[in-house]
Amino acid sequence: MAAWVVFSLCAASLSLALTQTSFQVPLQPEQIHQNDSDYHQFKWPIRKVAVIGAGVSGLVAYRELVDAGLDVKIFERDEVPGGVWHYSDETQGQPPIPNVDPQVADFVPSLPPPNAPLPHVVYHNDRNDNTGVTSAERWRDHRAPHGVWASLTSNVPAPLMKFNRHEWPPGSPWNIPHLNLQRYLRSVYSFYGINANDRSPHISYNTRVELVEKRHDSFGNEHGWKLTVKKLERLSPSSCKEKWWTEDFDAVVVATGTFNGPNMPNIPGLIEWHRRYPESILHSREYRRPEMFANHSVLIVGAGPSATGIAADLNPLVKRNVLSWRQSERSNTPVVFLNLLPQGIEVVVGIHQFHPENRTIELSDGTFLSDIDEIILSTGYRYTFPFLPQYHNSSIKGNEEGPQDQPQPIVTDGTHFRSLWRDLFYIDEPTLAFINQNLNVVTFTWGENFAIALAKVWTGTARLPSRQTMWKEYRDWVASQGGYGKWLLFIKWQKQEEIVSFFSSWLNTAAYQFGGKQATPSDPNERELLNVWGRAFFANSNPVKLPSTERKQQFGGHQQQVDSLEYAHSLLAYFTSGY
Repeated sequence: MAAWVVFSLCAASLSLALTQTSFQVPLQPEQIHQNDSDYHQFKWPIRKVAVIGAGVSGLVAYRELVDAGLDVKIFERDEVPGGVWHYSDETQGQPPIPNVDPQVADFVPSLPPPNAPLPHVVYHNDRNDNTGVTSAERWRDHRAPHGVWASLTSNVPAPLMKFNRHEWPPGSPWNIPHLNLQRYLRSVYSFYGINANDRSPHISYNTRVELVEKRHDSFGNEHGWKLTVKKLERLSPSSCKEKWWTEDFDAVVVATGTFNGPNMPNIPGLIEWHRRYPESILHSREYRRPEMFANHSVLIVGAGPSATGIAADLNPLVKRNVLSWRQSERSNTPVVFLNLLPQGIEVVVGIHQFHPENRTIELSDGTFLSDIDEIILSTGYRYTFPFLPQYHNSSIKGNEEGPQDQPQPIVTDGTHFRSLWRDLFYIDEPTLAFINQNLNVVTFTWGENFAIALAKVWTGTARLPSRQTMWKEYRDWVASQGGYGKWLLFIKWQKQEEIVSFFSSWLNTAAYQFGGKQATPSDPNERELLNVWGRAFFANSNPVKLPSTERKQQFGGHQQQVDSLEYAHSLLAYFTSGY
């Protein structure tokens, strides 16, 4: 999974590198609306903002909101900042098979008893706890370890894996060990005084947001948001303390990332296989080291960076190393990325059916695998925001929308999120926002102008279109992306260029009209940096043999190497982590 993160980070930078200062100009005065009815009118003033998540996106949002003069508090379920880059040998355990409803794909919210006075505190001690859940298990489920494995390094160059104004030291390697990334993130959090050891009132660690709901004033009018949160404190290896309370905010930013609800594909026979051989199946989120698979035959299902990265990591130790690659109608996986696999890995076609009765796996070309010990499902993640149950509706299918007299859902089947203007503001209530939830973007840089937009809109130095206009623009965007599905949020580089251009023009126009901060321009040196990196990264004179597919010719056959930046753009723009 984490490999998916670092590889897909580079795709957006490829597009951002093409965006030069020609986009950093304001709209002309005659293009600025003069009628207040053309704009969204907020129901209450915005002064206090909650940010959920202390990873890359949380910090990007925090510093821009604070810089704009807002009172900001971050809630982070883990004990340190870093998000997906906080490595731990501990794993979260096997996800449910089959998938559960997206609403609870990450966790089932834990709420205090109804009408209990707050704060509500509960102590647990393993010696007299009759629930069967240990304190260690409570902590693991609370913080939710991410899918970073021990040997992982970034496959995006260090000059792109950074926050604006926070450079890597000269001479840093371009492929960054995950521990260095973790330390870098903590150092930047320390710079802003919100690391775990800073004891800042502006961030609460070990604290999971359980519920976000509308708040009402004494007259019954909506007036902000109420968050119910739970903090878990470890008192000893065998005891812990849970504390629930609520806090009120005027606006909420969701910065929880995209790797929280593992997707277990609905392949025929998988459920029955799992019932018979439960220990043989794991999700890539659970993978840490190759030694536990030594001398085993392993099947990796998927063709994204996690699948290929894990396959390469396993290769020196396993008896047989098989990777199943399925090319679906709307798959974006490039053949050339598979060519980076080392020799010794056997790439086969997609799975047709599992046969648990004789422990064989039937492939789509009619062949069978019969000696597989473990199956690693590197099949991506689903969107899930358990603390927003009112905005989940899995009964809505395909391109349907919810009832027009009710707030529209944000999550339906988990393959995408929806109902956000510019993938940022929830249209029906723009005091709720989401940052860096797209796929194929560089979170360090992509989210910066999004965060500036949040700060300017919520402080009145930029304006949103009317609700009707936002819905029209949003529906036009969905249509241009091919409707609802996992492809909706996979932004190809041409579209990224348009988005960067829009935000630059919009924010700079707002600065021209109302004052305040302008958009952050992209680095013109990124083009040459990516040209050098792309040539080096994709070069492989001895690629593995791939099964014959029609899609193979899309990039000129599996022996082709990257010889231009344009070709690297094409590859990365079609990349996805889905199976």
